[in-house]
Amino acid sequence: MKEVIIILLHLTSIECFSQNVFPELSPKGKIEQRVGLTDIRINYERPAARGRKVFGELVPYETLWRTGAGNCTKIYFSQPVTIGNKKISRGTYSLFTIPGKTEWTVILNTDTSLYGTSSYDSGKDLLRFKVNPRSTERYFESVTIDIDVVPDNALLYIAWEKTQISFPIETETEKNATDFIKANLLNDKSTNAEEYGAAAEYHYFYGKDPELALTLINKAIQLKKEAWFYRQKVDILEKLKRYQEAIDCAELAISLNEQRTDWDRQSKNSSRQEYEKRIKSFKSRLQ
Repeated sequence: MKEVIIILLHLTSIECFSQNVFPELSPKGKIEQRVGLTDIRINYERPAARGRKVFGELVPYETLWRTGAGNCTKIYFSQPVTIGNKKISRGTYSLFTIPGKTEWTVILNTDTSLYGTSSYDSGKDLLRFKVNPRSTERYFESVTIDIDVVPDNALLYIAWEKTQISFPIETETEKNATDFIKANLLNDKSTNAEEYGAAAEYHYFYGKDPELALTLINKAIQLKKEAWFYRQKVDILEKLKRYQEAIDCAELAISLNEQRTDWDRQSKNSSRQEYEKRIKSFKSRLQ
């Protein structure tokens, strides 16, 4: 019995040692990104080049690739998106590619249980579209997937070695925001000043409709004389080049801030100095 225990302990120590010392050849990678109001999550395994020629050899051209290693690469959307002019429902999909010298095929497939490509069924493809690869200055040792936010939508990048592809993912953020504004704000249905302020901020900072932003921030101010709302209004009026109105708004903001009981003298003076600096700038543009 003693010998059995010693052997088991020895085997256990070997297993623990190997698990703790030797890394995975293709470690798991994960990227999560909120794009507008949509959450995008990607899980994949990241093989390394390790001195090998990747595309055309390790990854043959015109051959289905799992776009990683091990288990299939999976991409999740928390809300419907549009890719390649096709609307994709909320859910998780496998991501495959067929690399070529001058053109790649990108595939979304509904089977997310695949390991490798041997059981791949093209009949379960949800979407196929073409993209053109490009060379990169940076060398990517491992397969790298990244998401750029631009700004309500996304660009998904896949890179390895010195080759990269990308494709846009369109969310429904702008549509949802526009629908909400029409249904709740422009008709004064909402009595929440913060909703009007957030909508005005959305149109101002995202470079959409500054006139609508002005309408919305005026509605916010009618409901609540909040310092941030006046600051937003000054910004919007400046963008519209309505400098005299911006001056009047800034002077009103100074007056209202002086009456605030939740600000100390230092905060009031700091706010006044900032507004006075902007008023001076606006006046110079009127001359």
